[in-house]
Amino acid sequence: MENLKNYLIKNSEQTFVLVILVSVASINYLIEHKLAFLNFYFIPILFAAYYLSLRKAVLGAVLCTLTVAIYAYLFAKSYMPSFTEWDLWMNILTWASFLILTATMVGKLTTRLKAKIEATDKELKDYAENLEQKVAERTESLEKSKAAIEELKKKLEDALYSTMDHSVVKLIIEKRLRTEKRKISVLFSDVKDFTQFSEERKPEVVITDLNWLLQEMEVVLLDYHGHIDKYLGDGIMAEFGAPIDYERHALLAVIAGLKMQERVGKNGKFPWQMRIGIATGEPIIGMIGSQRQTYTAIGDAVNVAARIQELSTPGSVTIDSSTYEQVSYFVEGRRKTVLSFSESADPGFVKKMAHYSQLLDENPDDVELMKQVGLLFLEGNHILQAHEQLIQALEIDPKDDKIKLAYAETTLKMKGIDAVSIRGRKKGLQLYEIVDLRNPLMDREKIPQWLYERYHEEVEKVLEYPEETVLPVEATDGSIGHSRVVGFLSYALGDAFDLTDLEKVEILQAAYLADVGKAIVSHHLLNRPGGLSKAELEEVAKHSLESVHLLKKMGHRDEGLFKIIKATHEKFDGSGYPTGLSGGEIRLGARIVAVADTYDGLTSWRPYRDRWDYRAAFAEMERDTERGKFDPKVMEALGRLLEI
Repeated sequence: MENLKNYLIKNSEQTFVLVILVSVASINYLIEHKLAFLNFYFIPILFAAYYLSLRKAVLGAVLCTLTVAIYAYLFAKSYMPSFTEWDLWMNILTWASFLILTATMVGKLTTRLKAKIEATDKELKDYAENLEQKVAERTESLEKSKAAIEELKKKLEDALYSTMDHSVVKLIIEKRLRTEKRKISVLFSDVKDFTQFSEERKPEVVITDLNWLLQEMEVVLLDYHGHIDKYLGDGIMAEFGAPIDYERHALLAVIAGLKMQERVGKNGKFPWQMRIGIATGEPIIGMIGSQRQTYTAIGDAVNVAARIQELSTPGSVTIDSSTYEQVSYFVEGRRKTVLSFSESADPGFVKKMAHYSQLLDENPDDVELMKQVGLLFLEGNHILQAHEQLIQALEIDPKDDKIKLAYAETTLKMKGIDAVSIRGRKKGLQLYEIVDLRNPLMDREKIPQWLYERYHEEVEKVLEYPEETVLPVEATDGSIGHSRVVGFLSYALGDAFDLTDLEKVEILQAAYLADVGKAIVSHHLLNRPGGLSKAELEEVAKHSLESVHLLKKMGHRDEGLFKIIKATHEKFDGSGYPTGLSGGEIRLGARIVAVADTYDGLTSWRPYRDRWDYRAAFAEMERDTERGKFDPKVMEALGRLLEI
């Protein structure tokens, strides 16, 4: 029996069909009341529709219909019996039985179906609830993992940033850092007599003071895009132009050196003097080391910069000729005339001069001592040192005939001397000591003498020039002094229009600060010769609005100042940017700054082009005025100031 049961379950469809066939045959051959039993066929069709498929149920119904139709055709009389009262009640009973049976079966099937649907709904609901919980748990787990990764990333970045330059870390993370040979400028600084200072104080005091100094130097170096390579005790090694390839690396390095010296000597803040040496060349730059790596430069330029620092006068910045060639338009420098004679063949002379050097350190204003040292240098044929000492003595005592003759002799002999001896190099190297940045207002080919005398003291008095803010941007752009000239001319033009003192100061400040937003513009675009693409022009055009944004972050609140800065690149005919203002819609201050800005830009030397003659520049601007770029009244005022 068990085998039969398993067989029937396994072959339920075949069994079902067999039962139906037997039932059909029995009804048609054995049942007398065939019409009443036609209701029987609803039962298998209902089962087929529920358990099988719609297609099979419909086919079954069609086959049943055909079977009955065939039997009715062949045996029509058996389907048309004579009705008696008994036959009537048998037909009604049979019909009622099948009706009740059909209702019972459909009800049970429906109940079963509902039970399955409810069970399925419950399963789906439980699954959904569990899914939401699982998703929530998984999300929470992922968020914790993400937070842990972010925290670990932050710790790693903080650790890297504390030991390496931010730009180096970023390039390492982005896998863009590579070892290469590139032209850069290298700066070395060192504190004079730091060893003696350290010996006389407790270590904790020395460390505190040294950290104070290095913190001040870091601010300057980072402002001018220097990469702090390493600290050498009290010294610093830094590269400019690496890892980011700033084209004006030499200018950035020199200005950074001047600002470092300025901070050391400012108000006697530090009890030291610093020596700074800078060289420009093409060393190898990149990561060195295996387990413990560092980003550094190796090559001749590094060695030269270190040697120049050793020869530098405390409190000064000394550079090589390669660096001087790139910065000479912007700085005032004098040829370095100190010669290293530490390897002289006459040890006695070296010892003697060391004694006199100490005396000079103790008595720097002793003119007689200067004369004596100068003559001793000349006697020992150290012409450059003799020349330096004698010129200092002559500045104090110009009437000494003996010194005049000695100075003339050194001058003649110096014509054959072009370079300073650098230890470790076969050839000498010409060095320059940087005195200061050039004052662009002293350029008589740009600013007439009468105009300078009339306004320079007044301009300096009414508003302090924000050098710390604008100089890093101008150094990157290669436009040192641009804002100073634009401010000066804008103030003078404002006076020509009889503006109030408050309005003139507002214009002056706007002219000084109008270009600080160039900090967001790629330095490659700022220094590129020739035209720019539309996309590049759009990037450069953003700097006006960025200037306002930066000034607000700095604490400025003058809306009038912001309106002038925003409109300095609007054109009189409405074709400018950023909003296309025209004519009187543009504030007078913005029209004035636009004219002054263009005039200085044309008449200034730039690394990618030579300067224009001021008359030619003004003539070109007049043609631009006819094309609708500038306010004609402002141009007329500029012509009167330039006496054109």
